[in-house]
Order: sequence, then C-alpha cells, then structure tokens
Amino acid sequence: MRLAPPPPDIVIAPRHEHEPLLRALALSLSALERQSALVIALSADPLEGAIDLPPGAPNAMDRAQLQAAAPLYFAAELEAAGLLPTAEQIAGLFASGAIVQPLGPGAQLINTFWRARRERLDASERQAIFARVIETPYFERLMAGLCEAIVAQADGGDLRERVALETACGALGEFLALRMDPMATLAARDIVANINLALGFLRDRMLQAAFAVNSLWQLVAVAGTQQGLSASGVQRRVDQGRAGQTVLLWLAEHYADAAPRIAADDYELIGAAQRWLSGRDAAPAPAAAPALSAAA
Repeated sequence: MRLAPPPPDIVIAPRHEHEPLLRALALSLSALERQSALVIALSADPLEGAIDLPPGAPNAMDRAQLQAAAPLYFAAELEAAGLLPTAEQIAGLFASGAIVQPLGPGAQLINTFWRARRERLDASERQAIFARVIETPYFERLMAGLCEAIVAQADGGDLRERVALETACGALGEFLALRMDPMATLAARDIVANINLALGFLRDRMLQAAFAVNSLWQLVAVAGTQQGLSASGVQRRVDQGRAGQTVLLWLAEHYADAAPRIAADDYELIGAAQRWLSGRDAAPAPAAAPALSAAA
C-alpha cells in the first residue's frame, strides 16, 4: 500500500512589529497624493466655480480639503504621543555627540533628519495648526457623533439612524472643510513626510538599545515630551489616530452624499469607529516619565 505524500508546508509570513502603524502612514501619504491630484484637476477645470451653488452646499473642493484632514488628524495624535518631538530630541543629542554607541546605518538617517530641521515646521507651529483645525472640544463632540452614527449601522440601521448619520457627516464635514485651508494642507504634507523620516530611525533596534529600551513605544515614552504617557499610553494615542484617520477618509468620500449608507459588513469602518470611541472613553491618566538620555 502506497501512502499519499504529505501536504506541503504552510508558510506564514511573519507579521511586522509595526505593520498597522506603517500601513496607516502609507494611507496618509496616499491620501495626500490623491488630494494634491484632485486640487490640480479642479484648478484646471474651467467649469469649477462657475456653477452657482446654494451657500454651504458641499462641493468637490470640500472633498479635496477633507482628504487632507484625515492625515492631519493622524499626525496630531502622533504628535500627542510624542513621536516627532522624540525624533527631534534624539537628533539633537546625536548632533551634540551625546550618543556614543554605534548606530549603524541609522546614523545617516538621524543626520539627514537633523540637517533638515530648519526646513520643517517646529513644535509650536505644528501645535498651532492642530489647534486651529482639530479644535477641541468641538471636534471631539462632532467626531464622537459621527462614530456613534457609524456604529449604529452595524445592524443595518433604520430611517432614524440613517438621518443621524447624514446629519453627523454634514456637521463634521463642514467643520473641517472650513478649517482645512491651503496652509493646513501644506502643513499636513510637511508633518506626515517628517513622520515618515523619523520612523526610519526610531524603529531601529540599535538606536533603541542606545537608550536601554527594546521598543519604539518605550523609546517615545522615556522622552518625556508627551506629558508622561507610558509606552502603552503612547501606543493608545497612535491607535486612536489610526482609527480616526479611517473614519475621516470615509467622511471625505461621502460628505457630499445626499444619503450616505454603510453596509453592515463594512467591518473595517465600523470597527475603526468603535475603536475611536473606546479609545476616547479609556484615555489613561498620564504617568511620570524620565527625561531622555543615552545609556552609558
């Protein structure tokens, strides 16, 4: 009796440690590219602006502006987590010679980031943009209303819930469209591009070892620039930004819809809305964090 050959081995690709973060960052970069292309197309269209619309009616330019609002919100949450301030602090320590441990290829990335410091928005400029566009507590209230309306669609929703979704879309969409001026859009591109550069060396194991930590989140947490968030608190802010970006990108696509609909099986959107609400309700109290210094 001849036995059948064994089935082939199943190869499961290892999951990258920061895959969700990197995927969200790629989504930000892609959204900003689409926004730029849409603005160029609208500017080249001779009919754009020639149609007399009622005051306050959603238009194509509103959609373009909202495309940039989602990455800006994601960047704002990463700023609250302390990611860019940590990168700037590490670059300063590196330039001053305070980091004496070998960093391998990451040293060149840090040097490039440091040399471009005068070409990017500084912390106070970033905060001014975030405060103007994502103005609290108004944004939080409107965003919560939209997320609750999205979650309510999980079981199909009735007419009342569909009207609530349409109202929430209109309220948050108008709020952001009025604030996403060209300066805020340019700022979103600058900040997201610099987050991309910063993550190039902050994820490096040799750099983390130089500060006696073993993860990106611990490295950001010990910097002490994010009001004492723990490593888990830092990651929670990042997850909040990822979830919010997913919801806001959906809003950009459907803000002008007369009756926006959500399929009950749109698990990614509904899950992102629920995660945003859960993260907002479970915001931790800040914990003390030491100042950043290189390990001896």
